[in-house]
Amino acid sequence: MSDSEDILGDGNALFAEPDDFYKPEIPASFDTYERKPDLVNASEPGNITLRLVGKSPLWGHLLWNASKVTANYLDMRGSTLLAKKTVLELGAGAGLPSFIGAIHDAKRVVITDYPEADLIDNIEYNVDHYAKESNDEQKERERFRVAGYIWGNDVKPLREFLPAGSDGYDLIILSDVIFNHSEHAKLLATCWNCLSRTSGSSKVLVVFTPHRARLFHRDLQFFDDAKQLGFKVEKLFEEKWWPMFEEEEETKDIRSMVYGYYLTF
Repeated sequence: MSDSEDILGDGNALFAEPDDFYKPEIPASFDTYERKPDLVNASEPGNITLRLVGKSPLWGHLLWNASKVTANYLDMRGSTLLAKKTVLELGAGAGLPSFIGAIHDAKRVVITDYPEADLIDNIEYNVDHYAKESNDEQKERERFRVAGYIWGNDVKPLREFLPAGSDGYDLIILSDVIFNHSEHAKLLATCWNCLSRTSGSSKVLVVFTPHRARLFHRDLQFFDDAKQLGFKVEKLFEEKWWPMFEEEEETKDIRSMVYGYYLTF
């Protein structure tokens, strides 16, 4: 027997990968958000179907409870919060709240997430699908901008999306992003540097669920930090839904909650 035969054995088994070594890629999925019937006008879509990435370490493969609550909150207040306004969503995932902005005729809707190719391509897909399904594809394509953005970086690229004459965004949407505790300062800095100071009604809408009950206090620290920076903080609501993850039963109630806040100047 040669040395190579002794090492490799029958069928080179020593160097063969385990049967589950190459795991199949998880395909994209679709989820449909159903708007409340009393909020839907005849010319508007009653449902919004979004593609979700197959799997993402940044959690873009889920349509979060907070995203649905944000969408409904905005849908009920579209004439005041969205119509003819400039809207920026940070950490958007599939971008559901941003599409509510389009339905209510926001002047400009900028959808951003971490500059990871699958995430950004997926947002582009959803914008493309929404525009094609609309009554005016060209108008919708002009309304939207999609970009990768890392919180805390130079905001010049975000501000360049603003229409001429705008000094900042009228509404910034943060939907279930403050669980990234180490990124609070960067997230707040981006909001501070992007929010309009002249519109008189500009605001940051923050909606979140305490997915890790033992760290709920760290979630809430975001609002203390916002005050330290100079924002005014207003609690808007709390709603009970259901937990998105199966964990300890004793924390189920707190993990079912969705909270909403405004940050303003």
